[in-house]
Amino acid sequence: MFEALEKVRGFSAGGRATFLSDEKTQTAVAYELLKLGEAASHVSKSYRREHTEFPWSRLIGLRNEIVRESFRLDPDGLWEFVESELDSVERGLRQLSV
Repeated sequence: MFEALEKVRGFSAGGRATFLSDEKTQTAVAYELLKLGEAASHVSKSYRREHTEFPWSRLIGLRNEIVRESFRLDPDGLWEFVESELDSVERGLRQLSV
């Protein structure tokens, strides 16, 4: 999961304007977020209930949204997730790996 997280950070490092103007970057970020959400969905529900510091439902929900809307990705929505929630995903992952 850390590898996908780092790829999202790398792909989005150019900032919002660059991200929104580059469809390849949007697709790459969506794919890595999909992988993160897929991995999160395979974690047992009991484990997820015990570790509420990680935004499980938000990440899994984003994965589902990407899958359902794959031909109509919302670049602004993806960027919003990267900007507002990626740090909490990273913090949660770091806490879980201790």
